[in-house]
Amino acid sequence: MRLAALSDFHIGARAGMDEFRHDEGVFLERLARVVDTHDRVVLVGDIWQTDHALFTGRRAAARQLQLARRRLPRLTRALDRLDYVHGNHDFIARDELGAPSELQLDADGCRVLFLHGHQYDPVFARAYAAARAATWFTGRLRRAGLGPVAHYFEQKDIAIKHRRFGHAAGPYAAAARALMRERGADIVVMGHTHVAHAHHMSEGTVVNTGTCAGGRFTVVTVDTAARAVTIAHDPPA
Repeated sequence: MRLAALSDFHIGARAGMDEFRHDEGVFLERLARVVDTHDRVVLVGDIWQTDHALFTGRRAAARQLQLARRRLPRLTRALDRLDYVHGNHDFIARDELGAPSELQLDADGCRVLFLHGHQYDPVFARAYAAARAATWFTGRLRRAGLGPVAHYFEQKDIAIKHRRFGHAAGPYAAAARALMRERGADIVVMGHTHVAHAHHMSEGTVVNTGTCAGGRFTVVTVDTAARAVTIAHDPPA
């Protein structure tokens, strides 16, 4: 079986308030190619950006989710036909859309576990309030028309976190090893960090889906028969 995984679209309630930066029609064409060439497609969280509102909380997040889904109706319909686990920026989809926090698929004697991965982010775990405040702050920058400044801070954060935590001895790989031992998983697929890469370990393989934000389009393919993963990058349109 060929499984595809994509994550981190960060579609917001309005253009200029998110990092998606895709033309809806072009993105739909790319997504259709993925669907046509795979047996199943899994969205691995942070599809929606629901935490850039002025006021925080579940009610505000639910409203942001509703507006984001209305903004790109054709894409929303296409995404609703796919498997979907929520992330930290679209956590409200758990309550509003019934999105689980993880998905396990078994095929060809291979067990694949999909989850967003924010659960294993040391900053998110130890400084949750600060992480949420930083997200709120970048949302305010975008609201003020300072999107490039928000982008700069976010890219700095991504680079620093990947350098500190994304290596084979880091917390994400350690969590994947534990999941492989506890769940009998052969492959663990995560998103969250926006950096696509794979670590092949004695217990199995952990692969990160990168991002489809910022005009990028990154797809991870899992071949369960071969127990192999590949990462493909489509250039921005």
